[in-house]
Amino acid sequence: MKKVTLFFSEDNQASEKVKAFLDENDVTYELKNVTKNKAYLKELQEMKVFGTPTLFIEGKKIEGVQKNKIRYELGLGNNSNNDAFSFENVFRDQ
Repeated sequence: MKKVTLFFSEDNQASEKVKAFLDENDVTYELKNVTKNKAYLKELQEMKVFGTPTLFIEGKKIEGVQKNKIRYELGLGNNSNNDAFSFENVFRDQ
């Protein structure tokens, strides 16, 4: 079984979508609530990630709601469909 860790924020619709997707696919995962636990927030920021949800599957980072990429990394699908997203890029052009 692959190691899956989800960093999420409370009252965040995107985080809820990723949790629901993992639950629907019977994926076992570790939750790290950055709203309640500032150590988790610091851990995420030390990895140069500044947004949630951020999912790590065997150390591979997936930011935001990227169901095709999550399926692919979990071995549930055969195409990542390159729906690449990075929180870093959101602020790059501003």
